[in-house]
Amino acid sequence: MKKFLILILTLMLVLPSMSFAAAKKDKVGYVGITYETQDNFVLKSKLFYPAQKKKVYPLVVLFHSLGYSSDYWGILVKRFVDSGAAVLMADLRGHGQSVYDSNFKISSWVYYTQKDYDKYPSDAVDILEYIAMNYKNISTTNYAIIGADIGANTAILAAEKIMNKPACMVLISPSRNFKGLHTSIPLTNIGQEPLLTMVSARDRYSVSEANALKKFAQGTYEIKTYPAGGMGMLMLKVNPSMADDIVNWVMPKIKMP
Repeated sequence: MKKFLILILTLMLVLPSMSFAAAKKDKVGYVGITYETQDNFVLKSKLFYPAQKKKVYPLVVLFHSLGYSSDYWGILVKRFVDSGAAVLMADLRGHGQSVYDSNFKISSWVYYTQKDYDKYPSDAVDILEYIAMNYKNISTTNYAIIGADIGANTAILAAEKIMNKPACMVLISPSRNFKGLHTSIPLTNIGQEPLLTMVSARDRYSVSEANALKKFAQGTYEIKTYPAGGMGMLMLKVNPSMADDIVNWVMPKIKMP
């Protein structure tokens, strides 16, 4: 009995320190970013930092699917942060926390017209330029963009507009036209950057569109097909290897010395 009590007391002393060490190792910090556009719309993002301290971090930018928000990226954010990259998780106009203008008037994607969706690429460029101006420890010359369905089309059009092109892009369920965001010609204008396209075999439309876009790419263009899921970022939830596949493809292209 005496030995048992000694064992319990020992565990009580050791376990808290073990838990604290684990928590400290896995700790991920982020800052909330609020950006007001020229038409007085308020865009919200989260910028996640790796626990490892560096002078400058490579950046991964995430643009989510239509009707969802940045919170749905799930484990992908942690995978990148654990690999040493900062992650900018943006809520597109009319989604998540980006649903108000400066007068607190609510605005939802459900009621958007073509005029509203046309603002997505400019919003994306503005956010990247805002990061470049205000966060000197984040590299906006050594970065990747990942987008899903409307986020993928937004990524292509933003890459065409921005001066500092991304080092690479991952396009989940891209298409030649999503809500009026046409990508064929812009894809020819973004240069030689490598592109990875991801689609579900069950989503025949996205498979067809990914193959159609290939002829417009100027650099390497890979298509990776997964057995499960539908269109967009929800593929991540039903294809366990997908997050690691993305990280393993992106990190060598943006890794900094």
